[in-house]
Amino acid sequence: AADGVGVLKAFWEQKGIDKRSMNIFDGSGLSPEDRITTSTMARILQSASSQPWFGDFYESLPVYNDMKMKSGSINSVQAYAGFQTHEGRQLCFAIMVNNYSGTGSAIREKMFRLLNELK
Repeated sequence: AADGVGVLKAFWEQKGIDKRSMNIFDGSGLSPEDRITTSTMARILQSASSQPWFGDFYESLPVYNDMKMKSGSINSVQAYAGFQTHEGRQLCFAIMVNNYSGTGSAIREKMFRLLNELK
């Protein structure tokens, strides 16, 4: 696993991602030690949009709240990252709420209200 983590870190650093903006511990994203900023998530997605394979990647993203985005959640953390077209311009976004109180559905509703501002 350590070799794989090293390869991932080197890959993202080569792509211009500041290594201080992410902590890759196990490669799966499930370790409590794994960390990534929303800014870094958005930069990675923005970088992907210029790749030849982007069309296939974009089409593979699920639709939540009428937006193309991937969700992630674990232990009182809820996150979304993806794309939305607004007035002909493709926007890239990432949003994360950590250590929230209340239900997952309540925080999702609040996050979707915020994301609706991109529509």
